Amino acid sequence: MENPISAKASAGTKTGKPALSAGRYFKYAIGEIILVVIGILIALQINNWNEKTKLKTEEIKLLTELKSALISDKEDIKSNIGEHASTANSISILLEHLSNQLPYNDSLDFHFANALNTTRFAHTSSPYETLKIKGPDLIENDSLRVMLGDYYDKHVGYQFELQELSLENFNLAKERQFELFTSLRFWDKMKPVDYNLLVKNTYYNSWLTLTEGMRKWEVKKFRILNEKNEQLLNLINNEIDKSK
Repeated sequence: MENPISAKASAGTKTGKPALSAGRYFKYAIGEIILVVIGILIALQINNWNEKTKLKTEEIKLLTELKSALISDKEDIKSNIGEHASTANSISILLEHLSNQLPYNDSLDFHFANALNTTRFAHTSSPYETLKIKGPDLIENDSLRVMLGDYYDKHVGYQFELQELSLENFNLAKERQFELFTSLRFWDKMKPVDYNLLVKNTYYNSWLTLTEGMRKWEVKKFRILNEKNEQLLNLINNEIDKSK
């Protein structure tokens, strides 16, 4: 009877294809595994790269929206600074006249009205709210991420608290000043019912002093907010430029 092993060797020789030894088969199998692992690693690397590219695109899109919101804020901040500074100036003129008992003149009517003037901060917050939903980590730059939180959560938040106090003061003043002026056309001019009595009115003089301080404080805080706004815009512009 022919030896099976010899028969297999013989068959291999006859076909011209030598049979693989156990060692060579093992090396071949290891090579196949390595190729599969390399393929998986390459696929993972490509997937990670695609994911990073997707996140970067999303980040730049949101930064562009934040930039537009900050530019809009900046225009309104400047407007608020001008309005509050104008009101503080009018009050200063009125206090000088009343405290020194200077004679009445028609030019004061504008300042009486302007003393009641107040503003609303037309702040745009939707892009930042979107960022909070998506997660602050979407912003890669640590300094930019921290500054965004400082601007929106701290400074803008405080500005709205001041605004609430200002509007409350405005509403109370309107109610109490009906008897002091012939009309409350605070967007135009207001003429006192009796200027000489107004000079001696303790409430009105105290209200002017308080309101002047509030307006000057609001101007100061809006200027700080404007500085923060500019710093943010510079950082955002740098991030957008780096992605081009």
